[in-house]
Amino acid sequence: MQLEEIKKRTNPLNRYNLAVLLMMFVLATWSWKSTEMSVGVLAKGWLNMIVYLTGNPEIENSGFFPPASSSTGIVKYVKLMVETVQMAFLALILSVAISFPLAFFASRNTLEIIFPGQRLFDRVIRKVSYITTRFVANLARSINELVWSLMFVSAVGLGPMPGILALGVHTGGVLIKLFSEGIENIQSEPVTALTATGAGPLKVIRYAVIPQISPFFVSMLLYRFESDVRSATILGFTGAGGIGVYLYDKLRSYENRDVTTMLIIIIITVAIVDRMSAWIRKKYT
Repeated sequence: MQLEEIKKRTNPLNRYNLAVLLMMFVLATWSWKSTEMSVGVLAKGWLNMIVYLTGNPEIENSGFFPPASSSTGIVKYVKLMVETVQMAFLALILSVAISFPLAFFASRNTLEIIFPGQRLFDRVIRKVSYITTRFVANLARSINELVWSLMFVSAVGLGPMPGILALGVHTGGVLIKLFSEGIENIQSEPVTALTATGAGPLKVIRYAVIPQISPFFVSMLLYRFESDVRSATILGFTGAGGIGVYLYDKLRSYENRDVTTMLIIIIITVAIVDRMSAWIRKKYT
């Protein structure tokens, strides 16, 4: 390839990149106007936020500062935060039970391993498996955790269980997508080599596919666990257990000093989970 051709292809201001930038600018401008975004409105309303944080003078202790420092309250909120983390952990186990086996049916390359052959039946079963599994994943992750939580609350009642089920189903859908994309990006050489020896589908997946995707799986699991801990704190707004139940109750009753205490506990917990995840990720990925 000639030098001029290389310069032309690597030029960041080529026609294609300029067209993409122009399209992004048009979409951003259109979205900004359609959604009535305004820096001026935010600047004018900033004082209202400060008033909200300082509290209503007609309501005693309605301000967010200083945080409530009652030892009894702090102990209770810490226990509720532990319950919230437990909800996220059980939801992660449920989501892995859902997503790990289904991810292989949502990946074209592993479907070739599970259902080898080029007969019409083989092609149809691969197509049906792929479309069905992808549809299930899209359905599970497209519905927000809060909506799933409301559904499960109506089914099993109040408490942590509907929150665990809601997080498990939603995260299961997300992990099917993430896992399947990781599987489809593996190198094909180990699969081809093991298949050539006459190994069956389970052995090929066990020894040629899973070793390649294990680091990616661990990374995605840790990411979703961190996300589920944050989401579980909000599911309590629907009555699905955890610290969110008390957080919602305190917000409605303007006991905002207690809200600040709970938010501090949530932030500290999320930070601890983040550091633990980083340590595990460093060890195993």
